[in-house]
Amino acid sequence: MKKYFILKGVEGNLLKYTVALVTHKRLFVAILGAYYLTIPDVTPWWVGTILFASTLSGFLFEIPSGYIADKIGHKKALVVSSVSLVLSTSFFLLAESIPFLFLGGILLSIGFAFISGTGTAFVHETLRALGRESEFREIMGKMKSIGFAIPIILTTLIPFLVSISWHLPFAIALVSDLMGLIAVCSLVTPPVPQEHIDEIRLSNFKQVMHEAYKINFFRYAIFSGILAGILFGVGGFRAVYQSTLGIPVVWFGVLFGIGRGIASLLLWHSGRIQRLFKTPTQIYTVKLVVFTFLIIVLGLTQNVWGIAVIFIFINAFEWGSSNIGYSVEATGKSKFKATLLSVKSQIQMLVGGGSAFLLGYLIEIIGYQKSFLVLALILVCLLTPLLYMIAKDKKRIGVGGEDSGSGE
Repeated sequence: MKKYFILKGVEGNLLKYTVALVTHKRLFVAILGAYYLTIPDVTPWWVGTILFASTLSGFLFEIPSGYIADKIGHKKALVVSSVSLVLSTSFFLLAESIPFLFLGGILLSIGFAFISGTGTAFVHETLRALGRESEFREIMGKMKSIGFAIPIILTTLIPFLVSISWHLPFAIALVSDLMGLIAVCSLVTPPVPQEHIDEIRLSNFKQVMHEAYKINFFRYAIFSGILAGILFGVGGFRAVYQSTLGIPVVWFGVLFGIGRGIASLLLWHSGRIQRLFKTPTQIYTVKLVVFTFLIIVLGLTQNVWGIAVIFIFINAFEWGSSNIGYSVEATGKSKFKATLLSVKSQIQMLVGGGSAFLLGYLIEIIGYQKSFLVLALILVCLLTPLLYMIAKDKKRIGVGGEDSGSGE
């Protein structure tokens, strides 16, 4: 009887964490770049610098946060994440000068650092306790899909709220963040075997990294991290670029919402899409080709609404493919999934900050279009050698098998 109630409580984690995924979406992201420009003395260079500082802080916390999460427990780490997001939104809401934007961005990155990898590991543990580990990809895909779908309405409406006040979207987001904090605090820690606890307690960080090297995890983490980081840099200038093109701010949420809507549909079917690929190499090749093509088109087209459509597709495919990949499969049977998955996120933070800073610098010198073309060239040069290394990993045949169950 006792076990029944434990599992019943654990099963509730799926709904609670779905609520957390909904509230963790930054409802104001569609206007954030434009909002920066409303603060005195902020220029595109400052936008890039703020993004760089934010992602640098996320980079510094990323792997330690995953390691801490594995040590202290994934639920506690998720609570730390939610508190950081509440504080971040508060600083954006109260922003009157550049330092407020820095604090908001830094706390935002810290919040995401403590949830990246940790949330995936927590859901994985929950399903393992329920005997449903084999359903991970389908369940996680649907949870992420809901996490994108529900906020779309508010995201679409937020730019219209700007006509009332630039601060109103952040006030709504703060209420949402507080709801997410409540949901996370009510999560039930899944029961794990004693040997699992002992292994985590006795292992040190060096041993975990050595394990990652032995299973060839780093090539997958670096590829995914670089790709996600460069897409972060591009997305960071979406609102700023659209503003300079004369697209009304009230359209930002609509355009962003369309992209998130497509992403939600892709996530819902991510398990089915994953099965279309036979090897990890096929997955990463398609991702590299698709995103390189989109960034190149972004740098070549001069049509205002054509540029808006390209940003929609980048937004849609970036998040819609987030559950399609091989990162968790590459961790194998490791007990330190949150730590290993944080490696990819840390690389993403570093590359994201660097690409945002580089874009901000290049835009001031050669303009938006040429800057995007330079970034596309960098993307191909960095990821092609890694794609070759992934193709050589003969120990991992296919994307299914007993270790399958999650995405990027």
